Parts: sequence; C-alpha cells; structure tokens
Amino acid sequence: MYRFAFVLEQTLGHVAHARNIRRALDQHADEIAATLIPVDYRRPAGIRGRLPGLRTWSYEASRQARSELNRHLGQGAYQAIFIHTQVAALLAGGIMKRVPTVLSLDATPSNFDAQGGPYGHRRNGVLSESVKRRINQHVFGRAAVLVTWCRWAAESLVSDYGVRAEKIEVVHPGVDTDLFRPQERAALNEKPIRILFVGGDFERKGGSDLLQAMLRLGPDTHLHVVTARPVAVPAGISCSVHTGLGPQSPELVSLYRSADIFALPSRGDCFPQAVAEGLACGLPVVATTVGAIPEMVREGVNGHLVPPGEPRALAAALEALVSSSAKRHEMGHWSRVLAEQEHSAITNNRRIFELMARLASTGPALAAAPA
Repeated sequence: MYRFAFVLEQTLGHVAHARNIRRALDQHADEIAATLIPVDYRRPAGIRGRLPGLRTWSYEASRQARSELNRHLGQGAYQAIFIHTQVAALLAGGIMKRVPTVLSLDATPSNFDAQGGPYGHRRNGVLSESVKRRINQHVFGRAAVLVTWCRWAAESLVSDYGVRAEKIEVVHPGVDTDLFRPQERAALNEKPIRILFVGGDFERKGGSDLLQAMLRLGPDTHLHVVTARPVAVPAGISCSVHTGLGPQSPELVSLYRSADIFALPSRGDCFPQAVAEGLACGLPVVATTVGAIPEMVREGVNGHLVPPGEPRALAAALEALVSSSAKRHEMGHWSRVLAEQEHSAITNNRRIFELMARLASTGPALAAAPA
C-alpha cells in the first residue's frame, strides 16, 4: 500500500481537476492510501493582509500548502507527494528535498506573462522579474518530476527555466468521459442550432466577441452562455444566460450534451478545461489560437481556430458549422475520439499514480521532521 499526499489548488478549472483526481483515487483505494490537502483561496488575515508581499495568492497558497504538509508529515511518512500547481509549492522546497515530489502545472509563470493582458496581469520591473524567475527555478529544481498539462508549458520549462526535458512529462488533466459524453441527436438538422459558451470570466473568454459574431448568424441559432455574472445580450440575438452553475453540475453537463457546437473565443487562456469537456461530449469546437488551445483543437479535424478578438472570423467559422450538419457530425466524432485517446481523466491520472509509484520505489519513505 502506497502512502501519497496530494496538494490540490481549488481555483478556476483546478476545482474540476481535483475532483477527477479524487475519483481516480477511489478506483485505486486498495493500492493507495491518499491524503488530500485542498488549497482554497482566502483573503489573508491580520498583518499578512496588509503587507504587499504577504497578501498575494502565491504566498497564501504556498503558506497553506507548507503548513498542511508539515502537519500531516508530523503524523507519518509519505513515499511521494503530488502538488498542483507550482504556486502552492513555492515554500515547500525543504519538504520536496526530503520527499520525492511530482509538481504539476497548467502553465509556467512565463506562459502566464505571455497571456497576461486579458487577465489584467502585468510584468513587474526587471529586478522583481529576475527574483521571481529564480524562485520558480529553485522550485522546479527541487521537484523529482514535473508534469505539465500541455506541450506549451513543457517547452517553456526547458527554454525559460532550464529544466531538463527528460524530467518533464506531458499529461493532460483530462475529463470524466463517462459524465461528459455525447448525446444521441435524433435530428441533426433540428433548428435552432445550439451554440454553447462556458467561461466564468466573460470578457477574457471572448464572450463579447461571441455576441458580436452571433449578430451575423441569423435566427437559426441559439446561444447558451454559462458564466459567473449576468450578461447584457444585444437585441436580435437568441440567447440564454446561465449563472451559478458549478463544475460538473447536472445542469452544466446537460447543456454540454444538448449543444451542437462549443465556442470559446478566448482572448487569453492557458489550457481551458471547458474545451476538453466539449470534446468529450462530441462537439465540434470553435476557439482561438491562444495558449495551448491548438493542442486541443485540430483545425479542420475537430473544429476551427480563429485569431483572438476577431468577431468576423469567429462568425465565419461558426457559420461553416451551422450550415452543415455533416461537418458538425464528422468534427464532433473526432472530438470524442480525441477525448478518449488523450483526455480521459481516469487514464491520465493513473499515469500520475504510476509516476509516484516509481518515485516511491527508489527508496524508503523519508522520516517526517518539520521543514
């Protein structure tokens, strides 16, 4: 029986990722005794909430992770640790030195800087950026294995942080392909054609661009928007706005399964889980060429890719699918094939557990003294 600890960030798309890891662990309960340590966003209290360096999410997440790891390690030894993401590992270097650790990330800080504008993120001065780079290099160096969600992040680890390529494994986070699955469509030409958008940050995910594109599509389409807050929909667009839907909720899954097209015209993104959920439901996808999205959507195979911030190009790509049930069916088929081959959460998390087992086999569990 392996004894593993899993530190799991609970923000944005990482919530669904954590749930998928828990589900995969349930299938290996006879092999792995797992300790799950959620890292939740919370506003720092007291002096930490007033000092600039201590009120950041990076500091708070890594403080929570180190504190909880030390508490659990004080109760016994672990053979391996999994930390997602590197933000939660910044203060855990001492622990990672003693216990073999798999460090998981969806994007490197350099990747995030490249997508920063739509996130409202700006680079700091030269000195601050140099310090940030060195801190992250130190953390990456302490990890036994680095797991990235995509090749985009893996290439950045090598080129921007000097990590050896053989230390990196690319493992997509995956989705629950039993929960997110295609629905039989009795009439492929049924109108209106249902287009689904799922993005909590409506503007960054390109929601405004999608509304502009919808004005060009005519009355045979209906848009379903799943987002965090109410949206003002221009006159002339058939649209339903859904707020308050949680990750993997029955209402959200139902919207995916009843849609005809999935659209996510992000202006800035990394590796959006919503796209993978669309693939698993057998939907053709129209998305943008930002971040690692081109690793999920193959142009002309399972969808179309357009430049960010270009509603005309977005409308043309959507119209090509709206006007052809055959194309929607074919591309949706390949989306499901891709999901089963590359985005199964059960299969991909099993790879993570196998990595941790290999690390455990390199030596006995280390004694648990406080870092």
